[in-house]
Amino acid sequence: MSGKRDEQDEARLRAAIEAYHASALAYAAVKLGLPSKMGTRRWTAEQLATELGLSRHPLLRFLRGLATICICEEHADGTFAITSLGRSLAPGSPSRLAEKVMIVVEQYWRPWSELLHTMQTGTPAFESVFGTDVWTWRNENFRAGDLFAAYLAGETFAHAGPIIDSVNLSTTRSAADIGGGHGGLLAAILQANPEMSGILFDLPGTLISAKKFLKSHGVDARVTLVGGDFLAEIPVEADVYVLKDVLQHWDDAAARTILESGREAMPEHARLLVIERLMPDGESRPCAGERNLHALKTINHRGCTSLRSARQRVHKPASLRVSGVAARSVVTSVGLDARPDRV
Repeated sequence: MSGKRDEQDEARLRAAIEAYHASALAYAAVKLGLPSKMGTRRWTAEQLATELGLSRHPLLRFLRGLATICICEEHADGTFAITSLGRSLAPGSPSRLAEKVMIVVEQYWRPWSELLHTMQTGTPAFESVFGTDVWTWRNENFRAGDLFAAYLAGETFAHAGPIIDSVNLSTTRSAADIGGGHGGLLAAILQANPEMSGILFDLPGTLISAKKFLKSHGVDARVTLVGGDFLAEIPVEADVYVLKDVLQHWDDAAARTILESGREAMPEHARLLVIERLMPDGESRPCAGERNLHALKTINHRGCTSLRSARQRVHKPASLRVSGVAARSVVTSVGLDARPDRV
């Protein structure tokens, strides 16, 4: 039995090693615009090559490669058609798979290949590959930064339900999403609370496309966009301040600065909601361990945190008192509800 299990484990590892094939195929399909270009008709490789200005023979092999992962299908007459799975790679698809594969290949693929560099030097592989840290790079490369922010907003909005259900906002008149990107969480909060207004605070470049996202969810009229840098100041006033997946990307000194900036802006009645990914003891869960590796090679900080360290980060440096904790086991996240410490 042991030999059989070993063979199965080796087969799974082999498939994981070879998974780059699928990523490369899907990425090329997205860059070529195939999900939209092929539409509902069938194409020969020659017709599609002429349409796209490509070489027929490599394109034929490429289409057959796409067929092996069900993005398109080859018919008996030699024509190809996009499948329903392939259409999930089209722009605007609820799956957001097109954005996902572009981010993975263009922003993460090379740093992951340099993971050894991080272990040898203690510095992020991303910086070795791109010459600067991930946040500066995305700020300087608007298209890539905007793509990441748009994808993250969509994912956050889609999975915001458990966060909203775990926090009582019934008496809240205004909420400020600090470092909220395009406003995925803020949009979900405002949809669930029609009488509430919102403030979205992030770098000016990040906010350029936020208006479009907020409008698509019908909340733009209730949101004020404020550009700035939370490492300098947070010049907004609200009843509730939200920091989602922000502190985990910074070292203790920067996290302290962010929290202190927030505390200075908060009225005495205000609350601060800190939502972070929660690392299980021992870091044994595969998805959590992979997230930590991802953080290590991009930003070189812990990435995920324990509940104890999360509470210490909030309470100690910024005169904030943790008044509540809400864990979301489905996505291993923890929410800390903090208020100004008057002691």
